[in-house]
Amino acid sequence: MLIDEGGSRTELLLVSLKNEGFEIAGRVSCSDDLISGIEQYQPEVLLIDMESPDEKIFDQLVQVSNESPKPVVFFADKGEIAIINKAVKAGVGAFIVDGLTARKLKPVIELAIARFNEMRSLYNELNETKNRLDERKVVERAKGILMNRKSISEDTAYKALRKLAMEQNKKLVDVARSTIELAELFD
Repeated sequence: MLIDEGGSRTELLLVSLKNEGFEIAGRVSCSDDLISGIEQYQPEVLLIDMESPDEKIFDQLVQVSNESPKPVVFFADKGEIAIINKAVKAGVGAFIVDGLTARKLKPVIELAIARFNEMRSLYNELNETKNRLDERKVVERAKGILMNRKSISEDTAYKALRKLAMEQNKKLVDVARSTIELAELFD
């Protein structure tokens, strides 16, 4: 999807994209709601062409990053470090200042896609690790409750939780949560 201000540079970008075999799913103005455009056109990549990026576009890109993440390539006339930092924080994968030759367009888009996929992979891995850590904390807390209430060892408490999980065909963390809830009910 192309997000632009119009003008001759955008027309050149459109021609270059078509010549490189890219299909434009849709085109919206920089002042339009990007989320609505994404819902309407279902693009794989966002291309933004603005002479001077403003806060509104970066705010919308943050929203896009949170709600419907996509690879983003940004074309701008200005490349001050503050603008580039805002672009990176907003999820921009490639920030091109002062034009781009048609021959380099495809590699830049492919780079943005590859960087996006790598970042999504790292994000997913981080979330999985956080979830495992949270689950481990729940199991540790449940073990502690069993150890205090039953005067048993840590190993025995763990085995009791694991045995109950197998008997009930539940995850260990779910049994641990139930154990904690029951203990809180009787406190």
